[in-house]
Amino acid sequence: MTDKINPALLKEYERIMENEFHLKYSENTPLVRGSIFTTSATEVYRQVEQLAEVAKSSLLPRSYIKRYGLSESRIAYESVGAHTNLMAALIDRALCYYYGPDFGEPGSEWAHTEDNFSYRDIMEAVRIHDLPENKIGDWPDNGSSDPNKKAKLERLYLREFSQGYDLRNSHVGHQAIRLFELMDVESSVTGRLLKLADKTAALFITLCYDSAGAAPLIHISDPKLSERDRQEMQMCDYNKAGYHKASEMWAIDHFCIRKFCDLDDDSFFTAIIVMYTLMVNGKWYSWREKDYLTA
Repeated sequence: MTDKINPALLKEYERIMENEFHLKYSENTPLVRGSIFTTSATEVYRQVEQLAEVAKSSLLPRSYIKRYGLSESRIAYESVGAHTNLMAALIDRALCYYYGPDFGEPGSEWAHTEDNFSYRDIMEAVRIHDLPENKIGDWPDNGSSDPNKKAKLERLYLREFSQGYDLRNSHVGHQAIRLFELMDVESSVTGRLLKLADKTAALFITLCYDSAGAAPLIHISDPKLSERDRQEMQMCDYNKAGYHKASEMWAIDHFCIRKFCDLDDDSFFTAIIVMYTLMVNGKWYSWREKDYLTA
């Protein structure tokens, strides 16, 4: 953890977020007190610093792995469960930002989200959202697989899984399955929040690998590239002998191709991505800067 923060980094973050504000809103839109755009850069930095520690724990092998000869790698590679852990940390902080630090507490202003989900409903949805991959595997999210087929298989799995909820947990289970479906179709406030946490966690961990000196790279000649992969590579700033970083490719997907950022009503997740990118790379992307010039 860092005691001193580079003032230039904070200033650059503020510049970028001002541009993100103008992309999202008209020139006459006033800044709302308490929004992410008026949250201090230092506060966002500290939050991202904590999230980075959660992400780094995904890279740390358990001691027995090496002792029992299971792997000689100095870092672990992210499991589906590690992804879920990081997503849970992101959604927890997002809920605190949206509803206040006492969200879900007895007597609080917000016992439930505005679309009537409890904290426990949401965390159960996070825990189960990728459990279908235990059966069907982790399908690449690069446009190379059939999303309708995947969604059908996931729903079949979760329908069977939900039969295991006992009476004490049946309501939470029902709500979690419902939230999973809303997340899948990017619908409702909390469904969109989960979608954003899921996609931000996937991008965040690639930056974490970058920071550890183990950047996930892929070559332009890789035969398994999808059309979306190629589209992202054409826009990348980083190009080293034909290799491109997953972190930048997925950022292009997030902001320019599938535009998950458009689901980010208050730009909380945008702020997290901007800050961590600056912390890891020391600079923002030229392709996003072009969007600011044409806004």
